[in-house]
Amino acid sequence: MNKVLTSIALSISAFIATSAIAAPYDHQNNYRYAQQAKWDQKHDHRWNQNNHHDRYERNQRVNPSREWRSGQYLPSQFSSSRYQVNYKNYRHLSKPGKYQQWYKVNGDYVLVNERNNRIIRIIG
Repeated sequence: MNKVLTSIALSISAFIATSAIAAPYDHQNNYRYAQQAKWDQKHDHRWNQNNHHDRYERNQRVNPSREWRSGQYLPSQFSSSRYQVNYKNYRHLSKPGKYQQWYKVNGDYVLVNERNNRIIRIIG
């Protein structure tokens, strides 16, 4: 009988000790942290010089003829040789001047000044 009472007392004390060590889960602070992380991600514009939205990082389709204007900077991801176009292959493109290059972005043609990456003209 003494062994049974001792084992019951030890198991109860072990149960109480483990429940005292575990901290309660704080749902409110976890929710605030998640909301802050979402806000930080939405408002992080370090990549952007023109205050565009972060759609370029999320690989969404870009429509240059609607969203871009002459004088704006061409985002750096579109200034690679992958998007460059030879004007001779397309009748409607004029010959680019010195330090100018045509780029094709989602079906639209964008003429860009190569020295400062500013958009000169857009043909949709």
